[in-house]
Amino acid sequence: MENSNIDYTSILNHFIANSILTTKQTSIIYNKVTKSKPSKNMTPGAYYRQLGQCRTKIRKIVFTMLLLRLFGVLDPGTFSVLDQLNNQLNVMLSKSSDEIDLSTLSNITSLIDDVIAKLVLI
Repeated sequence: MENSNIDYTSILNHFIANSILTTKQTSIIYNKVTKSKPSKNMTPGAYYRQLGQCRTKIRKIVFTMLLLRLFGVLDPGTFSVLDQLNNQLNVMLSKSSDEIDLSTLSNITSLIDDVIAKLVLI
């Protein structure tokens, strides 16, 4: 995500609000992936504790997804649709904000919500 423009924060905030990760955890994960330095107002001990919690939570998320697929609770076909949406979202987020209007962002958020709702079969 090269573009950190304010117009895109709505979609990112929507994802964070609907995930099991906290805002701080998503920030730590993003900084780790982009090889950015940790926040200056966080001690190194707190940073590494949070980073460990993020790793544990991500592992649990993956195991949970596998377990739910084994139980037949998640529609496997929807994952390919989510992957395509994610790829398109990455392309969109790399563009400048004047190329994308707010209604498009809202439509994408609604589409992703609908796909995720269809993913859960119970």
